[in-house]
Amino acid sequence: MVVYVSIAGDWLQGPYVYYLYSTYGFGKGEIGQLFIAGFGSSMLFGTIVGSLADKQGRRRACVTYCITYILSCITKHSPQYKILMIGRVLGGIATSLLFSAFESWLVAEHNKRGFEQQWLSLTFSKAIFLGNGLVAILSGLFGNLLVDSLSLGPVAPFDAAACFLAIGMAIILSSWTENFGDPSENKDLLTQFRGAAVAIASGRVQYLL
Repeated sequence: MVVYVSIAGDWLQGPYVYYLYSTYGFGKGEIGQLFIAGFGSSMLFGTIVGSLADKQGRRRACVTYCITYILSCITKHSPQYKILMIGRVLGGIATSLLFSAFESWLVAEHNKRGFEQQWLSLTFSKAIFLGNGLVAILSGLFGNLLVDSLSLGPVAPFDAAACFLAIGMAIILSSWTENFGDPSENKDLLTQFRGAAVAIASGRVQYLL
């Protein structure tokens, strides 16, 4: 349940990011820079958030995702380029947490409670259908309702996303237990960056071949 609510907070924003920036009067070049900052932030922090979540706690990382994305949504109220840039960086960090911390927490909690392994694959298959399918569609329809039907403006989907994220955070804080990664597998940040660089380079070579 909480995963779907958190994903809804992500899907609500996507269709209106470019539109919002254009209503603030930014050109394609400036908007492109904002998008690059968001993707670059996700790429950079994506190499370390998994390890940090293992050390500091996956539940805490999921709460951090909610807080970070809420702050990113708040920045959308400002037409200032620097504020929007900060929001894009925060959004990139949140995206990295979304696609790492939640799954790590789920797998660890599943194993800790001794559930059958086949249930895990069923859970992920349902998450793909509901989270990346049904929730995405419903989020798009809800965002369109807010912007077009109710004429609340292009910032409305981001405010709605912040509300969903706050609900998700409340559920996490009230019902989730904390779990951590295996301490023996923790590596320093420099080693992680080296491993990530090697993985990216090898993936690029395979793609070119």
